[in-house]
Amino acid sequence: MKKIIFGYALLSLVASAINYATYPILGRLLPASQYVDITVSLSLLTQMSTFLASIVAITIGLSKSETKGDNNAKIEALQSMLFKLFLAIIVIFLIISPMVMQRIHVPLPFVLPISLMMLVSIPIAIVSGFLTGRKLMVKLGILTVTSAFLQCTVASIVALTTNNGLLAMISMSSAQIITIIVIYRVFHRDKLPKLSEAIFKRKAIEDRKYMAKLVAYTFLSSLAIMALNIVQIADLLLVQAANNGDAKFYTDIYVISRVVFFAGMIFIWPFLSEINVTHHHLNRKPVFKVLAFFTVISAGAVGGLLVLGNFITHLLFGVNYDSHSLHVIGTLSVLYKFFFLIVTAIVLYFIVLRDYLAVWLGGLLTIIIGLYGLTVHHTTSTLQILVTLNVVAGAFTLISIICLLTRRIRSHA
Repeated sequence: MKKIIFGYALLSLVASAINYATYPILGRLLPASQYVDITVSLSLLTQMSTFLASIVAITIGLSKSETKGDNNAKIEALQSMLFKLFLAIIVIFLIISPMVMQRIHVPLPFVLPISLMMLVSIPIAIVSGFLTGRKLMVKLGILTVTSAFLQCTVASIVALTTNNGLLAMISMSSAQIITIIVIYRVFHRDKLPKLSEAIFKRKAIEDRKYMAKLVAYTFLSSLAIMALNIVQIADLLLVQAANNGDAKFYTDIYVISRVVFFAGMIFIWPFLSEINVTHHHLNRKPVFKVLAFFTVISAGAVGGLLVLGNFITHLLFGVNYDSHSLHVIGTLSVLYKFFFLIVTAIVLYFIVLRDYLAVWLGGLLTIIIGLYGLTVHHTTSTLQILVTLNVVAGAFTLISIICLLTRRIRSHA
């Protein structure tokens, strides 16, 4: 299993490097205005797509909990309903798009590639969950690298030949479609859920009540994940809202500490692949294992800031900050990401098991931090904000771990 996790982690790092490299490449190939348009559009798409983690987690649970033939049918039925749901959402998005795109100062035609990429992301998420549930982590890594490579390559070629950001983004959605075709061809022996069945739903699921509950749970758990994604960046949002003069300083610290969250997320999916949906007591070992990974990553980041903090900030941003402020604020920023890694992993764990505790945990934490955000004003210091957020997140992390270790789980969807 260690070799599998290492292989997946390595492939994920390669995919992440390609994804990050796509931006500076397009920045060099496109006119400045075109580059800004595509960057803002992709950022909007990223925020709109945060729900995909819950779809992946639910698919993991389905691929583990049912008989082989039955689970594929249910995954295909779920995907079919999601296609219809997202078609409706896209229609609504297209209707309100003139107002949305004007607000973010992006040309209206960009709604087309955004909408297409949202729709195409569904089968990619379903396949990702299926491969994770079957513990085919290396193949999942191949999927992420293939998607990243094709999007970067195709977009770069189009940007080079046309100097058009819209065409480059349309080509990225085309690359996603190519990725799906390639993955289904290469992994055909793994009996992936049939995409044709998912789109046209030729096989009906007899238990309509079951599917209605499953879709309802998918919707609510998606909201929980989206809420967590928002409060996970509450430290940055609240420091900026306080307008106490530390916005630039903390933004730089935030960019550095954010690496902890991205690095930790790589290990969440192997953790979810090891979950036993029948014998829950067997899940304690992978739980402690992923907590150990998070601890090592976070401790390494704190150590790096304490020893090389000034060097890192000067290298990345060309500035030097007060060492004491850098160490204290940097440590608190990393600690906040550490707590959210744990909470995110636990919420996804409960989503795999289709337990409504995932919805309650995500919703409750969002409400508490949202209420605290209402009390922040211009006299609130960055230190006060981070201490309060860490106290809340730390207490909630402890509660989440206790729930995970003590709850007798029964699938509610």
